[in-house]
Amino acid sequence: MRAAAAVAFPLLALTAACSGTPAASVAMVTATTTVTVTSTATVTATPTAAASPSSGSRCPTSQLAVTLGPADGTAGSVYQPIVFTNKGSAACTLAGHPGVSFAAAGAQVGAAASHSATPPTTTVTLKAGGTVSALLRTVDYGNFSAAACVVRAVSGLRVYPPGSTASVVVGLPAGSRACSTKVAQLSVGAVVKGVTGQ
Repeated sequence: MRAAAAVAFPLLALTAACSGTPAASVAMVTATTTVTVTSTATVTATPTAAASPSSGSRCPTSQLAVTLGPADGTAGSVYQPIVFTNKGSAACTLAGHPGVSFAAAGAQVGAAASHSATPPTTTVTLKAGGTVSALLRTVDYGNFSAAACVVRAVSGLRVYPPGSTASVVVGLPAGSRACSTKVAQLSVGAVVKGVTGQ
């Protein structure tokens, strides 16, 4: 019996049958190679913007001292800033128009101040000890007819800081008078930085 020749060939082997017959059985062996791919994800940290320092929350009335600045009279009207001072230790903010009306014996007298369109509304920050102000215009009661304006003595201005439902009364000089009827005697601007209301 003639031995079959062995041929080295990748993935192929030839073997002769043991029956003595020259015919050979051929077996094909297929090698399967498993390749494992390991993917390494690269994570890049995205920096976040640093938080801006807080300017504080809205100033509560209890944290504010409310006073009147110097008055300036012209053409039948008096212009006077309402000054808000932060008497607390933390910064706080105000934005918009204060509520203002005349008062006597704790009660409102006449109509509340209308809101002036200027200056525009902005948010202002009061640091501890800082001040902002709103300019109040008071039309002299003598500019209204007796039928429209029923005059009454007043002792102060009731002031609500912007956004607040708590008020303070700022005293007026003795002998102050105002219209007790709903005429437009008062108007006020939005709060701005500084003490002039402008």
